Amino acid sequence: MAGFHGAGSCTDCIYLGKLAEQPFRGVWLDVRGAHAIYVMGKRRSGKSYTLGALAEGLVAQSWIRQGTDRQGVLILDTMNVYLTMPIPVAETVREDSDQQRELSRWRLGAEHIPTVLFHPIGTSLPNGLIGETISLRPSDLDAEEWCALFEADPFVDPMGHLLTEIHGKVSTEGYPDSTTGRRVAGRPEFQLDDLRRCLDVDADLQRYPSATREALSRRLDAVGRLPVFSNQGLDVRRLLRPGQLSVLLLRDLDHNLRSVMIALIVKRMLRLRSIAEQYERMMRVHEARAAASQLTDPAKVATETAAAAQCREHAMMGLPRSWLIIDEAHNYIPANSAVPSRRQLKKYVDEGRNLGLSIVVATQQPSGLDGSIQRNADVLLVHSLSHRDDIMAAEGMLNTAGPEEITVDAHQRFAGPRAFEALVRSLPIGYALVSTDRANRFFPMCVRPRITLHGGADY
Repeated sequence: MAGFHGAGSCTDCIYLGKLAEQPFRGVWLDVRGAHAIYVMGKRRSGKSYTLGALAEGLVAQSWIRQGTDRQGVLILDTMNVYLTMPIPVAETVREDSDQQRELSRWRLGAEHIPTVLFHPIGTSLPNGLIGETISLRPSDLDAEEWCALFEADPFVDPMGHLLTEIHGKVSTEGYPDSTTGRRVAGRPEFQLDDLRRCLDVDADLQRYPSATREALSRRLDAVGRLPVFSNQGLDVRRLLRPGQLSVLLLRDLDHNLRSVMIALIVKRMLRLRSIAEQYERMMRVHEARAAASQLTDPAKVATETAAAAQCREHAMMGLPRSWLIIDEAHNYIPANSAVPSRRQLKKYVDEGRNLGLSIVVATQQPSGLDGSIQRNADVLLVHSLSHRDDIMAAEGMLNTAGPEEITVDAHQRFAGPRAFEALVRSLPIGYALVSTDRANRFFPMCVRPRITLHGGADY
């Protein structure tokens, strides 16, 4: 956390709110490095609102964002809470309204946040909203993801064995066509019909029980009727562009398909960012060499400058430094149950910060989230909680000491061995406790008002 200073004294940071204790200064988040941020709170505590405020700041063009670094920002909106983010609050309230007066009090003017809505093909947006569609190619899914889509274990379920074998034959190995006597070569960019045909004509697959083959055939037919599968495929570079806030609306997808899509997005983010990051490092090396030779070796300057430009072009084929934001994260990176997105999100949490990839997860069940995020979170934002297990989980994650006593808004004082529990239970909506290794103790914060329309009043 960039700490307790004014806007003019930090670079590459965003404004989150104000200290809810004296001296009531601004709270800024340093975004020069990558973060793993954990937002927790019970229903209607303000956590979804906080995610929106953070996302606004990352792409804002006003004073609430300091610095010139432009990163990509993607909200995986599993409840369609953020579909109103393209709409400024100033367009929906009267000038003499309490909401407008509150924005003025915080010095927050009207601003259009550069937001693009995305939704899977086959789902729709409400009238008045414009968005772009995304889809999946059958070949975007590997064998494990196909098994996850059909809820078939690739290690113990006969259908999982069959599906894994078909995927390998169609994508890589090839298979004999018993109807023509010819061998069909494997191809990485296979279509759904290729999976069906392999199941129908490969005599080697007759060793599986007919009930298993028929069940898989029915499921492939059902998938074929889903409009989300097309020939276009998934390009995450559309979702993560520098200075753009992308909101991917996923609520209308089946939960399993939603989880598979999240897994695919996260996997490609890691791969593409890895490509970009290594070229960015080499670009800086070439630029430094060119600068060091400026006065002594003009030929070397030209060579190194050209090499830096080439690295820059290669880096642009990957992804910029980016932020991934996901609400209700306990459904997609749970502590115990296996879902398709869990493994990829764990990998993102463990490895993403080394690549310049940040993540923000929010949950109303801190005790139900996978331990990897609990271990790796460097910033905690704790809204009001009421369940004892969740409060204990939140307190166990604190990475700073607690003060002997704490006073919220100059009138609520908490002290003693159970001060944290009492404070968390009584936090007003929109307030959070902030814990970060950049501060010597946790502190209360009042989250700033949103400048885009919040669509989650009940969340």
